[in-house]
Amino acid sequence: DDGSKPTPTMETQPIFDGEEITAPTLWIKHLVIKDSKMNSSSIRNSEKVHSCDQERQSALEEARQNPREGIVIPECAPGGLYKPVQCHQSTGYCWCVLVDTGRPLPGTSTRYETPVCESDARSKSTEIDDPFKDRELPGCPEGKKIEFITSLLDALTTDMVQAINSAAPTGGGRFSEPDPSHTLEERVVHWYFSQLDNNSSNDINKRELKPFKRYVKKKAKPKKCARRFTDYCDLNKDKSISLQELKGCLGVSKEGG
Repeated sequence: DDGSKPTPTMETQPIFDGEEITAPTLWIKHLVIKDSKMNSSSIRNSEKVHSCDQERQSALEEARQNPREGIVIPECAPGGLYKPVQCHQSTGYCWCVLVDTGRPLPGTSTRYETPVCESDARSKSTEIDDPFKDRELPGCPEGKKIEFITSLLDALTTDMVQAINSAAPTGGGRFSEPDPSHTLEERVVHWYFSQLDNNSSNDINKRELKPFKRYVKKKAKPKKCARRFTDYCDLNKDKSISLQELKGCLGVSKEGG
């Protein structure tokens, strides 16, 4: 209303009334859609060329069919590559991507301004092995697992922001200065881990896991995915969860280590 929002274009898609999209949620949703499309493809080998032009065409088509879905329509560079900055016109968010895959880079989103991105950021040829990538969450199919973890991370992010803004934080003043190299999601995991780790032992033991189980059951959907989530996080089966295990099972391990 004050003129600071970007001018709407033909690609602008209205968002459902009452649905608020934050930057991390936005790119997580975009990743979920992108990954599910790539995984459902009959060709899944590394030789497959993932073209921005193809994705742009399918996104434009999808936007025509579902005008209220707020589809992200990629901007393309020559040679099937993506432009390093991508934007979501209807919310005003922009973020950096890997130019060869279009995969959003965590921690780069800005609103109503253009982020500074490397003009030729490409994905590494060797992917870091993620032990949670193909790990099964009993009673929770893969697509639902991503939805469940996304909703859990959203709830934790909201709680952290509220706790930090609160005049009398429930954490008893345990808000350490965030590491500037951390993404928002990493800060959330570090914050929540410190809330659970009452005895400062650097792992969450069986007793400390009880509030985590209650929280997961209460806050994240679908509910059926909550039953075995703490077991899913306990990678080495030692009945406690380390910071790295919590990061891994919440899907916020940094690419590249």
